[in-house]
Amino acid sequence: MCVYYPVSSVEENIWGFGITVFLLVWIVFVPIAITARLERIIKLLEEKKK
Repeated sequence: MCVYYPVSSVEENIWGFGITVFLLVWIVFVPIAITARLERIIKLLEEKKK
C-alpha cells in the first residue's frame, strides 16, 4: 500500500529556491569555466605552431 505524505509549502519553497540557485550558478559559472579552458587550449596550440 502506498501512502502519500503531502509536502508542506515551506519545503516546496526551499526546494524551489535551491533549484533556482543551482540553475543560476550553472548558467553563470559553467560557461566561464568552459571559456577559460578553451582559452588555455588555444594558447597551447598557438605556442606549438611557433
